[in-house]
Amino acid sequence: MKLLTPVTLGKLKLRNRVIMAPMTRNRADAAGVVGDITVRYYAERATAGLILTEATTISADAKGYPMTPGIWTTAQVEAWRRVTSAVHTAGGTIVMQLWHTGRVGHSAVREGRLPVAPSAVAIQGQQHFTPTGLQDYEVPRPLTTEEVRATVDDFELGAKNAKLAGFDGVELHGAFGYLPHQFLVDSANQRTDAYGGSIENRARFVLEVMDRLVGVWGEGRVGIRLSPTLAYNTMIDSDPLATFSYLIGKLSDLPLAYLHLMRATPDATRFPHWPQDAIATFGALFRGNLIVNGGYDRASAEAAVASGVAQAVSFGAPFIANPDLVQRLATDAPLAQADRNTFYGGGERGYIDYPALVAPDTAVAKGYWLVLASVSNPAQFGAYTAVAGPVLASYGGRVLARGDVGEVVEGALQGRPYFVEFPSYAAARACFDSAAYQDAIALRAAAAKFSIVVVEGMAAAGSMGGRG
Repeated sequence: MKLLTPVTLGKLKLRNRVIMAPMTRNRADAAGVVGDITVRYYAERATAGLILTEATTISADAKGYPMTPGIWTTAQVEAWRRVTSAVHTAGGTIVMQLWHTGRVGHSAVREGRLPVAPSAVAIQGQQHFTPTGLQDYEVPRPLTTEEVRATVDDFELGAKNAKLAGFDGVELHGAFGYLPHQFLVDSANQRTDAYGGSIENRARFVLEVMDRLVGVWGEGRVGIRLSPTLAYNTMIDSDPLATFSYLIGKLSDLPLAYLHLMRATPDATRFPHWPQDAIATFGALFRGNLIVNGGYDRASAEAAVASGVAQAVSFGAPFIANPDLVQRLATDAPLAQADRNTFYGGGERGYIDYPALVAPDTAVAKGYWLVLASVSNPAQFGAYTAVAGPVLASYGGRVLARGDVGEVVEGALQGRPYFVEFPSYAAARACFDSAAYQDAIALRAAAAKFSIVVVEGMAAAGSMGGRG
């Protein structure tokens, strides 16, 4: 499958074209700091060609939802550094999506402060999620011209902090009706200064932000996500073809890594004058790499990259329920279905409790195995393999099952190890000896002490011969 072949997007060298789309999960703390479960969540999915993080706010004023992460404080940067370290140790590539919600917020989430926006125009026909339940949207406070310029500065600071946190690049969230999108659409932007009125003026904010991001990151490490035909959050433009054709033409002049473009949604059918195929209409205008998004499955994603329509495809909900989505696509295995009741907020449930594929029976044909066993803290196995698992996979390792190590190496260790099949004994030893694997071990050294036993020539789980 071409979907599983390597690709280079700007300076981002990806091992496959399966992209993890940015998805808000609301698992940060009240200060916008991500924790251990977020480290595990992203590390478990590091076999993706590229991980795009959940949208991450660039300032306190950018916040619109509870329990969403930020990138403007030292604590937030340090917390994200643990995520990038885990993903890199697992051989992955990760880009941070920078976010300002604009009018998509509520004073109940913002310590009593009204949301800000290009103009004093509220979202209609929807309600916003707050700690006290759904609330009608408020009329936002319009940003002054000076505040608009200060917000551009905030995006630049977010880009600098993302670099400090160890990311491989940044993506501007210019879709879904958030602040950059609000500046673009004439129903939301009724300004009369340099940031409103003509298409050129309405595109000014996005282009100024993108210039700053490229200034921080350089060539080939900045992307942008756009949804030209999405009406959600009252994003109703009188002429999206003209608006986004101008914007994409200007974006093509920048040394970007990619444009991340969302397919036409059912919203487009409500407006007959809107383009009905966003990928065909707008994707063709971008003189660079294209990531496409929006309800793709294995067949349609393969068709998109095989035909040259796009260089890569991003998947959202499938990555929530399938941490090993790349493997499942490669083998055409069934996909687990995500529980939408646990998408937003909560703890481990619906976040890091979706299992990877395992063989139905560990007593399979003769193979080569690496057995991981915790000496001091068996409960750390899940956290440990979240970091080490993708490294195992990069050497051909396949996690089959967990079991009682006493059944395998009688009396040698205690705990419940993971059994991992390798294509050869040499592959198992190469993985164990690799710097990436040793780094993965180091990440968990403070929590538990691990022993590793390589077992060769197994015919059934109870008849393995140990090999050090």
